[in-house]
Amino acid sequence: MKAAIISDVHANLEALLVVLKDIKKRRLKSIFCLGDMVGYGANPNECIDLCLKESKLTVAGNHDWAAIDKTDIASFNPVAAEAIKWTKEKLSSDGAKKLKGLELAQQVDNLLLVHATPLNPMKWGYLLSLEDFEKEFNHFDQKICFIGHSHVPVAVYQDDNGYCDLVRDNPFPIVAKRRYIVNVGSVGQPRDMDPRASYAIYDGNNNSIEIIRLDYNVPLAQQKILVEGLPEVLADRLLAGR
Repeated sequence: MKAAIISDVHANLEALLVVLKDIKKRRLKSIFCLGDMVGYGANPNECIDLCLKESKLTVAGNHDWAAIDKTDIASFNPVAAEAIKWTKEKLSSDGAKKLKGLELAQQVDNLLLVHATPLNPMKWGYLLSLEDFEKEFNHFDQKICFIGHSHVPVAVYQDDNGYCDLVRDNPFPIVAKRRYIVNVGSVGQPRDMDPRASYAIYDGNNNSIEIIRLDYNVPLAQQKILVEGLPEVLADRLLAGR
């Protein structure tokens, strides 16, 4: 199996279209979406429709569930909460229905797909350190767990002896005696100081994983955010990649 894994589109239609075009150019027939199709950006309905149309499997993100009141926004920062309130007003009935149908985790072959963490995915925890990743390996049985949520692409492996470390190559080989947690980064709002859209390619045929980065029309995405009256910082951060 060969598949593209996308996450954290965050209603950024410009970034999503570029990523989908690249996936099509590479002739990848399977797309898995790790959630957060909405929040922050100006095109929630369009991104929901495109993601669900193009993806074979999609899981829920915290912003997806917040937009339909399945997750409390009390823990969101003020900017994120304001964006969710705006999203609720713009969300079509069809879009809301589609979000309500999403599950927290999906499995395909020897892959686990989840937005945040394998353990207690509904708590929306962040894996930000090597120690955070290490604790999660005990909570899934699959060879590879793909995640999003932090908007920072990174991969961590655990070997047969329980030793964990960062994967430093891109692309990198899937080693027989290792298991992996791979954060695919964010399509619509990267936070690793690189403004380019991010997604991953899983190649089970050749046993490799690659993070792809793509330029897109950031000024247009920024303009849409400002025209809709969303917080200015949401436009600024797209160019900064943070």
